Amino acid sequence: MSGQHRRRTPPEPQGTAPAAAEERSQQIFYDHLRQRGQLIDVDEGADLRSLPPSVTHVKYPDGRIERRGFA
Repeated sequence: MSGQHRRRTPPEPQGTAPAAAEERSQQIFYDHLRQRGQLIDVDEGADLRSLPPSVTHVKYPDGRIERRGFA
């Protein structure tokens, strides 16, 4: 066995842990927006112009979240 080399275990795929951390960070951010009344659920056909100015983000039934005025 002196002539054989042990194979190294390949490293874990990059981006796995940071992606989970980023997702958690986003969830915390959206939770804070919801607690302050800045994120509300809307239907696809909702008239976003009728929302109060304090609402800065909307969440659609498909899970998509958009910032008002930037979508």
